[in-house]
Amino acid sequence: MKPQFECAVAAGFLRSGGILLNASHCAALMAAAGALLAHALTARMLFAASILCWPAAGYFGLRVSIDARLFRELGRAPEEGGAALDELRRAWGMGGGKAGRSIGERSGGALRLWKRLAAAVGTQVALTAAAILIQAWIQGRSQ
Repeated sequence: MKPQFECAVAAGFLRSGGILLNASHCAALMAAAGALLAHALTARMLFAASILCWPAAGYFGLRVSIDARLFRELGRAPEEGGAALDELRRAWGMGGGKAGRSIGERSGGALRLWKRLAAAVGTQVALTAAAILIQAWIQGRSQ
């Protein structure tokens, strides 16, 4: 596979992480409102757990966003871009990663970050939904 094509596909896929991060922000806002308004302790605990997933999703979202931009740039000069990126990261004191990694290895690592983002957001949304359902069920029983 051509390195330019692989970089373009990876960058395009990683850009979808922004949508996941927006879903995380929405879930955090709903969880914060739910934690303030919930009457049941179980629902409040689930809302709180959802809020605790938010920083992890934010971290992974930031990393995925950076990788999307880096892959876009790597696609312009994939033969020399990987080594130049490692050298720049070392110069900035950010570690250089493993020297000589291929574009495939780099895109595999970036996709693992995207999967971690998706897992964090999925957990957060599931916790928020569970808390909403528990709160609705408890309120329905009390009427």
